[in-house]
Amino acid sequence: MRRAHGVRGALLVESKSDAPGAVFAPGRVVFVGSADGRRVDPTPRTITAAREVNLGWIVSLEGLDDRTVAESWKARTVFADADTLPPPDEDDVYLHDLIGLQVHAHDGVRVGSVCDVYEAPQGVLIEVETARGRRLVPWRDELIADADWDARAIRLVDLPGLID
Repeated sequence: MRRAHGVRGALLVESKSDAPGAVFAPGRVVFVGSADGRRVDPTPRTITAAREVNLGWIVSLEGLDDRTVAESWKARTVFADADTLPPPDEDDVYLHDLIGLQVHAHDGVRVGSVCDVYEAPQGVLIEVETARGRRLVPWRDELIADADWDARAIRLVDLPGLID
């Protein structure tokens, strides 16, 4: 969340979704959590109103009607239960689905697993936990040779220095 909006506890939220209209639809049940996806408030919240604006979405949540409380949520994240979201298109993936993927070098040797995901202006970066420490790898077609979603594994291209 970027900040509180107005005096009635609405939130200005930055969307991380390609389909924010589906995520921020009135009636959708969401949860409030930390940036890493942990719930910090176990209470499910229903979106009562939402509209797109220049800097993101102004979202009103059931039970949040005080600006002071909304201000205290500034560093939090609003997220929907993944089971309630529509399945991604064939060439798309939800970012939370990348965490835990096994990462293999071009020759099939396992080099680590995805421990975090970052969105940068240049695109998505996966953080790979290897035996020699953590490495950032851009999620780009020219660097990811293939992905096996059933096996929860990806294989990187043969590019010296990509992971070592």
